[in-house]
Amino acid sequence: MTNEDSSTKAPMKSSNKGLYLLGALGALIGCALITVGVMLPKVVANDKALPLDLAATTITLKDPAAVIGPNYQGPKGKEDVTAPVNRQFKITLEEPATEDEASARVGVSTARTDVKDDLESLLDAQVWSFTVDRRTGEAKGDAKVSDTPATPATDGEIAGYWAKFPQGTEKRTYDYFDMTLRRALPAEFTGTRNVTTAEGREHELYVFRQEIPATSVAKEYAGIRNTITVEDENGKPQRAQLFHEGWRELTVEPKSGLLVSVEEDVKDTYRDSSGKDVENLLKFHGKTPQSVTQSMLNQAMEVSGQRHTDKWGVALIVAGVIVAAASVVLVVWKTAKRRAERRAQRKA
Repeated sequence: MTNEDSSTKAPMKSSNKGLYLLGALGALIGCALITVGVMLPKVVANDKALPLDLAATTITLKDPAAVIGPNYQGPKGKEDVTAPVNRQFKITLEEPATEDEASARVGVSTARTDVKDDLESLLDAQVWSFTVDRRTGEAKGDAKVSDTPATPATDGEIAGYWAKFPQGTEKRTYDYFDMTLRRALPAEFTGTRNVTTAEGREHELYVFRQEIPATSVAKEYAGIRNTITVEDENGKPQRAQLFHEGWRELTVEPKSGLLVSVEEDVKDTYRDSSGKDVENLLKFHGKTPQSVTQSMLNQAMEVSGQRHTDKWGVALIVAGVIVAAASVVLVVWKTAKRRAERRAQRKA
């Protein structure tokens, strides 16, 4: 072996060593990417907390011909009045908040739209404050409710779902809160409805229906409108209790759990001891208008409630396989090329 052969061989050995190190490093990086891709969906939650700064926070229900009873008309009210009425649910999430929970505030107002003066048009207003799970939408703990002007909020109970449904809503029955009875009633899954998103894609929504059997509100809790005094057939005063009944249909975007629209047909009437209706408080059949529905749908699609960690996991796995395979191929190709060059040099 000549000195020239020895000097040529030494750099080649050093170069081969560096090549193998480079290949091993690439394979190691590829394996690391594959491992992260496999573990990512398992260690990172696939849902994210509902943002506190939602843009569309008000769901409106409109009834062009609601029946308004005397007790909603003030001292001058003597007979029923038919008029357009809007019911609005303004839902906001506020501080204090954590990654899992937030302070929820739900303001509900029922008002005539044919009366310009805000105070005169208002039939009823309630403000509920409670804690809500930012992912499931379930109410937690006690609540505060303000339903009488110029009086402090009182303690109330709230259970089930109201502000929203769970992220990843399922096709099953959920307990949904009824503010008049101040307790939750079952809302059964009844089917799906396809709508067109702002991007022009078809999207499936879930529909739930809540049946409200005739129930005495006065027996549920004390309230300023829960009982009235009326005259019986003989002109004698008698006590009548407020009864609440009807149905409610809730349309939910299932990935985010956000409400998109609501339709409800409820009847609040006073009944005497015999169960006879003696006076109306409100008969309301309201629906969310299409413009509001579209706004709520757009927001639900933006929120989506998903981090898509499964897709990121797959992408990392694919990238890892490519890097590892490329490293191995590079080492094999370079090694084969150098062996061929050495054989060529020996023949020469």
